[in-house]
Amino acid sequence: MILAVDIGNTNVNIGSFAGKKLTSHFCIDNASLTNQKAKLTVKSSLLNESENIIVASVNPDMGSVFYKSLGIKHQKKILKIGREIKLRIPTLVENSQTVGIDRLLNALAAYRRTKTSTIVIDFGTAITIDIVSKKGEFLGGLILPGMKTSACALNKQTALLPEVEIGRPKTIVGKNSEDAIKAGIYYGAVGSVNHIINELNRVYGDLEYTIATGGDAKTLKKDIPEIDKFVPHLTLEGIRLAFEDNLNS
Repeated sequence: MILAVDIGNTNVNIGSFAGKKLTSHFCIDNASLTNQKAKLTVKSSLLNESENIIVASVNPDMGSVFYKSLGIKHQKKILKIGREIKLRIPTLVENSQTVGIDRLLNALAAYRRTKTSTIVIDFGTAITIDIVSKKGEFLGGLILPGMKTSACALNKQTALLPEVEIGRPKTIVGKNSEDAIKAGIYYGAVGSVNHIINELNRVYGDLEYTIATGGDAKTLKKDIPEIDKFVPHLTLEGIRLAFEDNLNS
């Protein structure tokens, strides 16, 4: 059994795999882990049963916190994507070292599912929209603020606008500031992603699949009809695949 760990900007997502099957999953928000309110020892059975702990991180500071929380015993099991585990996906970009490892893992996992040209969307702290070619090459993509990030920015950069919880609004027109922000951010994200998908298909020809993942994907996909499939743990799946590729090589 392996433990796949995705250290992001907001949460640490952890999944245990027995072969190809995701047998359990849990999520720890970064603030709780930093403040030591969430103890990894509650999952000590999973840590003990795992032969390897495969880590992908886009947050170096949070990575350091996570490694310390494991303790010396389990630190010996850690294999990092990009260091001990090489990611085997062709990247046709200017500098592959600057591409977030989560984007590449999502692209790898999405392509293994579709075996053809695919748009991969991750609705998280940032919304990332990437393209994989028919040959499985990572072609690059777009990055825009996630919904919660946009809500936080409006609150921080204005004197009077409140920070709100974003969800699918009942109506497109808000009758108060909170509802106006909710509608603006939600439908702004929907409109942006729908337009980008259309433009990508226009520029690259008909891309055959669109796969979505990330915390906000389940909410947004209702209004983005081009999404063919929602895969909640796509990044963890990519971590498993990267590990298996290295074993097989």
